[in-house]
Amino acid sequence: MRFILIAALALVGAAFAAPQDKIPSGQPCNKDGSMGVCESGLCVQLPDQTQGVCQ
Repeated sequence: MRFILIAALALVGAAFAAPQDKIPSGQPCNKDGSMGVCESGLCVQLPDQTQGVCQ
């Protein structure tokens, strides 16, 4: 029983850790990664902006 619970938690954790879509440079992004991750890994978003831009 304990093994099944641990296996289920591992499966759920692996699903959340799946890679997200890569956003090309110049496209809109969010610094929290909710729209995906920039190819370069850099999303420039100022505090007063709702979206940033991948660099």
